[in-house]
Amino acid sequence: MFNLILKEMKRVFSFLVVAVIVVFTASCGGGNTPASIEKAMLSQMQKGNYKKAVEIMAENLDGDETPSAEEKAQFVEAFSEKARKSDEEEGGIKSFEITEEKISEDGLSATVSSKVVYGNGKETTTTSKYVKKDGKWKLSLGK
Repeated sequence: MFNLILKEMKRVFSFLVVAVIVVFTASCGGGNTPASIEKAMLSQMQKGNYKKAVEIMAENLDGDETPSAEEKAQFVEAFSEKARKSDEEEGGIKSFEITEEKISEDGLSATVSSKVVYGNGKETTTTSKYVKKDGKWKLSLGK
């Protein structure tokens, strides 16, 4: 199951790098809301702390199985390096803004739109999907 998640992550990685992204812990403010998770990931990426950003993503990723500590470490290492390289090619993240958080009427799904401005002037806008499981928001990689 974890290998399936890794394959899906590769497919949407560029999206996750920008959106991540995504999304954070209560220590970054705001608790467990889709927008707070997104803000926490992007904030860590802006600081150049890609491992922390990917750790936040991994902790908030929707999945049926919990990966082993070794699988999680491999995931964090692989994707934090890819995110770092991708951002460095664009001059790093200069600024970001959560432009919209839209929670469904039933409260079980949400989308978060983010705008990222890179050091080279390039701007991207992405939308991340979230689902609520066991009272907590999780980043969804499903279609």
